[in-house]
Amino acid sequence: MAISSTATTMYARIRQIVDREDVAYFSNTQLSGFVEMAVDEFLQQYYNVYETSQDARDKLAKAVIHYDSTTHHDGNPISIASLNGYGRLLSLRRVSDNTKIKIVQVADLTSYYNDPFNKADLENPIAWVQDNKINLLGIGTSPVALILVALQYNVSYTYLDSHTYEEIAQIAARRILATLGDPRYQFLQAELMERLIQG
Repeated sequence: MAISSTATTMYARIRQIVDREDVAYFSNTQLSGFVEMAVDEFLQQYYNVYETSQDARDKLAKAVIHYDSTTHHDGNPISIASLNGYGRLLSLRRVSDNTKIKIVQVADLTSYYNDPFNKADLENPIAWVQDNKINLLGIGTSPVALILVALQYNVSYTYLDSHTYEEIAQIAARRILATLGDPRYQFLQAELMERLIQG
């Protein structure tokens, strides 16, 4: 079922999913809060599998920003403040040979500095986000052109493709049912897990 981008249509669809005479009526303002939470959950769910799932890439397509030819080298971090629309880092590649730069957590940095078998170098470059900067190691001391791909973060569903609206309505409805302690919540949760396993 396709849902239009108007809030009225989104709210009507959510009401339709949760409709039962013993379920409280939610105002548009309250539904707006549930939709924002649903969009946040939707983005987090697909952000985590973006690199490994075509389905995730399709669903997040309109929310992805490409920053081309950002020139940097080891010790020269990329300021996140300079990246208009940046929300979360998805991937980073070196332009010259299309080498993927592995994104690591700050807690894992020690192994890339000290472990001789895992050391960051030109063949195994890494990046990490810290202090509002994307730091680089192993790309060399000469300036290198990079392609950075990031997820725009926004809690409005209207900046996503319309084919995602039904799923967002389903997530919002599931959150409402969980809030109310409705037994249908378990059914919707199981259906969601089944969809994730198949997708």
